[in-house]
Order: sequence, then C-alpha cells, then structure tokens
Amino acid sequence: MPAPSTDLKVMSFNIRYGTADDGENSWPNRREAVLEFLATSGYDIVCLQEVLYDQLLEIRQEAPFLHWVGVGRDDGLLDGEFSAILFDSRVVQSIASETFWLSDTPEVVASTSWGNTLTRICTHGSFELRGRPFEVFNLHVDHESAISRLKSVELLLERIRSRGEHIPTIVTGDFNEGESGPAIEAMVRGGFLDSYRTIDPDGPEQATYHNWVGVTLGDRIDYIFVDGSISIVSATIVRENPYRQFLSDHYPVAAFLEL
Repeated sequence: MPAPSTDLKVMSFNIRYGTADDGENSWPNRREAVLEFLATSGYDIVCLQEVLYDQLLEIRQEAPFLHWVGVGRDDGLLDGEFSAILFDSRVVQSIASETFWLSDTPEVVASTSWGNTLTRICTHGSFELRGRPFEVFNLHVDHESAISRLKSVELLLERIRSRGEHIPTIVTGDFNEGESGPAIEAMVRGGFLDSYRTIDPDGPEQATYHNWVGVTLGDRIDYIFVDGSISIVSATIVRENPYRQFLSDHYPVAAFLEL
C-alpha cells in the first residue's frame, strides 16, 4: 500500500490591510478578486501578513475550509494586523498555535524593542499533513529598523532551536529586506533554505513589493524558508492572475514542498 502523499503547497502573501486608503486599489475594490484567488488557488497553507480580523472573516465566508491561527498584534486578540496562518482543514490538521511579539519581551502583548515604532509579531502553528507533523512560523518584520529586523530573526531562530525535538519547519513572511540583508543572511546561517533561490540560484533578484505599479526588478522581500529536512520541488513569485487588477501591493510567493 503506498504511503500517504506529503506534498504541501505553501503561499506567503502580504494582503495589504483592509482599512488602507489606496484609492482604486482599496480593499472594497479588490475584495472579490482576492477572495476568489484564495478560495480557488489550491494552497494547503496560506500565510498572510497585514490581514485584519474583518478580512479574515470574509475569507472564511468565501472559503469555509480555510481555517486560521493567529491573533491581532495590538491586543493579542482581534485588534490590529495579524500574521495569520490559514490552512486547508480538509487535509491539514492544526495541533497548537501561539503568537509572540518581536521584542525583548516576546510574551508581552504589543511590546516593541530595537527601534521599531510599530508592533511586530510572529505566529507559530504546529500542524499535521496526513499524519506527518510540521511547523510554520509566519512573521512581518519592521520596515524601518535594520537592527529590529536582525534581532527579530535572531529571536525567531532561538525559539526554533529551543523546541528540542526536530520537526520539519517552514518560515514565511514579509522580511522587508532584500536577500543580501543581514536578517536574510542570518536565516541562511541558521540552517534555512530560501526556497526561491534554491530553485533559481543564478537568476536576478526579483521584486515582490511593487507598490501597485507592477515592477518586477528590485528587492525580493517576501520569503518562504524551509529547513534541510524538507524537499523544495518548485518555488515562484505569483505575478499572473486572471482578475486584471493587482491583488495587493505585494506579489504572493509560493513553494511546492515535500515533507
């Protein structure tokens, strides 16, 4: 009898928070396209940054099979941006989850350190895919303070190392930093593989933030990292969609993995 498939499709997507005044790109004008994209794209894990609680409710209404773990960064409940991890409940089981703050006091709700003026968080979920355990960490690090970005990654790596028993681990997020930045280099030194660069080691750096104008060259600031126990089958920046409009000011990034 063949072993159960452990193929896992993962996406990381800065969805752009729903209350932003983006003119023609504001949430009400792109809501339908984004909801359809998330409901039909077939990803097992969808890690969102900047998403607000009301947007999560709309996603759940459109795609009832997409459950989520995570809390709002401002009160540890529903207020403020989430770094939510959505999962297809038809194939993925949620075992446990937590959110910690990217600061010197990670258990203190809404705490900040290291020069970041905005509260930053990481949501961690433990999951199973057809009996195979895996871990996901989804974070959104600071856009202004390079020290905060580096310290946030160091805290993340410390939390991962402290778990003891090794379980296949995926790290996703908006790192607000190109691949030559110190926080990204720290991820690689910490034993994680950049899924996109693993598949395309020699290609030019490709922009994932396009500021609603569709640029393709520039810093790739959105990432899917995996540890060495996970095979990377493919990885891409998702630029094509059938909706004739941008889904966000970031392109989603995706990876097809084998646990």
